[in-house]
Amino acid sequence: MAKKVNRVRRAFSLTLFCLLVATAWTLTALSLLPPRAEPGTTFAGAGLDGKTREEALRAFERWWDAERTRTIALESHLISKNPPPQSLEALGVEPDFDAMLAQVRFRSVVESWFSREAGQREVLPRYRPGEPRAEHLAEWVSEHALPEQPARVFFREGKVVRQYEVTAFEFDTNSLAERAVAAAAEGADRMELPMRQSAVHVRREALDSIAEVMASFTTKFNAGQVSRSSNIRLAAERLNGIVLLPGEVLSYNDTVGRRTASRGFKPAGIYANGRHEVDYGGGICQVSTTLFNAALLANLEIVSRQNHSMPVPYVPVGRDATVDYGSIDLKIQNPYDHPIAIASQVQGGTVTFWVLGQKDPDLSVSIVVDGYSSWGPSVRYVDDPSLEPGATVVVEPGSTGRRCVTWRIVKRGGEVVAREKVAESVYRAWPRIVRRGPNAPTPVANEPGDSDDGATPPPALPAANASRR
Repeated sequence: MAKKVNRVRRAFSLTLFCLLVATAWTLTALSLLPPRAEPGTTFAGAGLDGKTREEALRAFERWWDAERTRTIALESHLISKNPPPQSLEALGVEPDFDAMLAQVRFRSVVESWFSREAGQREVLPRYRPGEPRAEHLAEWVSEHALPEQPARVFFREGKVVRQYEVTAFEFDTNSLAERAVAAAAEGADRMELPMRQSAVHVRREALDSIAEVMASFTTKFNAGQVSRSSNIRLAAERLNGIVLLPGEVLSYNDTVGRRTASRGFKPAGIYANGRHEVDYGGGICQVSTTLFNAALLANLEIVSRQNHSMPVPYVPVGRDATVDYGSIDLKIQNPYDHPIAIASQVQGGTVTFWVLGQKDPDLSVSIVVDGYSSWGPSVRYVDDPSLEPGATVVVEPGSTGRRCVTWRIVKRGGEVVAREKVAESVYRAWPRIVRRGPNAPTPVANEPGDSDDGATPPPALPAANASRR
């Protein structure tokens, strides 16, 4: 009986040993098989389940054969015409197969038996920068490069139109492949050409924030006065589109420049020391006056303003702003925390200025002029023996002296939040100059100092043909 038991034990031990050897051999053989992608692995819409590393690599290579020809549109606001779309390969984009393979979980047969992880795994394309074929792009940029230009914002046909700033720049060949790789990874169909550019004063995002009309003002003029109309148009054009960043100041004289024939200005009527004269640039004070009123209504800061020597016919007293190159300037400042722009238009017999920026719908601005007083002019006679006895000829009509105060009333939600004294305007009483023949009687004239009470507005303004330069 004991012998029989021993034989059974030896047989069982031998069988167990053989099983262990067979299992070990099987496991060793299975471990030598190449690892394969775990179930649920996909790439570009195709399954990678059960594929070896080499098979997955071939799948990636087949994908790249088609992907390398995918084109990306190239854009830049610094050139007049964009180049044709370029393929990824031409832009220096290469596939990063190692990074793509690193996303795949390859498991041996034995590992797959013991792995409990399951689910979908999407392998994403990966790219790396290579050497672009950029010579033709560099030539294209050079051929179509825009000239340097400042940032400008215009108001045309009821729309805000932006002109972005262009400074000195060159095509950045070294950054082309990296930018193309980023665009390819995002699946973008267009990208901005890389440029090395000098410092920009007004950035694109700042210009884009100028989106609506904050205020406007219009005055009328006689379009039949050709020289004066030409001066108005020229001055308005030089102010059109000016951008002011927060805190910046616009000088009318610095922007419009000296009024000379070489700069396009023509002789026209002006005011000079109470007299009507003719000089280059006559009429441009109507431009400064129109701008002044638009700036007031947009609640801009008035840094410098002076009234004319006599009232002008195109705005009430207290609402004008004279300029004279080298001595009298109109200066306005942007008090906001966002950029603004000055836009202008001369059409027919009108000149209009708009202040563009970001309008506060709760804010309203009105202009009030009060504190009126006036006094009559004196009369100066010049004897002229060429005239008949008793005859008179008016050389200068003279003007009534006036004084008034201009206020800006600012309301928010209908409630007054500010009452600002903008200016006190004083218009001198310039003498009436009369040539007279021999023995002409001397009429009684108003003496300087005779005045009206300040509670009533002044009488109708005398006609005038032009303003000071």
